[in-house]
Amino acid sequence: MILGFCGPSNSGKTKLIEEILQKIKGKYRIAVVKHTPHGIDLKGKDSWRFKDAGANEVVLLGDEVVRFQNSQSLFSVLKSLKDYDIILVEGFKKEKFVPKVCLGSEECENCVLEKPDLSAVLDYIKEHLEIERILKKLPNFNCGECGHKNCEEMARAIYRGEDKFENCRYWNPNAQISVKVNGKDIYMGRFAQDVAMNTILGLLSSFKGVKEPKEVEIKIKLEKM
Repeated sequence: MILGFCGPSNSGKTKLIEEILQKIKGKYRIAVVKHTPHGIDLKGKDSWRFKDAGANEVVLLGDEVVRFQNSQSLFSVLKSLKDYDIILVEGFKKEKFVPKVCLGSEECENCVLEKPDLSAVLDYIKEHLEIERILKKLPNFNCGECGHKNCEEMARAIYRGEDKFENCRYWNPNAQISVKVNGKDIYMGRFAQDVAMNTILGLLSSFKGVKEPKEVEIKIKLEKM
């Protein structure tokens, strides 16, 4: 999940992020991205404090182009940090795609929490991490057949106890085959899984040296002609 923090200088952004890191460090992989329009932080300054508080990685992004990632925008930096469970972003108040905790009186885009205390922010993080976990179990077809407009809306309903996985006609927790095409997970129904399983295992049984496979990994790379 990504959560931003915006507000004027001395509004408590850095202190709040520090407190969050101290509460959740060790439980998740965390990165912090900080807007540094006035220069690089040294020991005792904000980015050093984030690292010291428990962030696994801190990215500085500003006019000096000081980064730990070879990126040219906030979006590309966040994309490069996809392996982290939580990315906390300080600054960038005008970036609409980042949900933000808003401190102070300044307006910021996509504000989800306004002047909250630490407990409220931790509750928000916990809720959204759980919703993300639920969403990963859904097929993400966004078909609408469950009555929700998309899988994210259904995940929220499941989290609130207002719906359940069984009401998704494509949900298959016992799936034995996972398929990715160009890095994107592709959902396979039960019939398609049975056909693929029988075909692959039947083919493997004819290969010399293959005995009772317990796990099979196949990767196909299609080169452009």
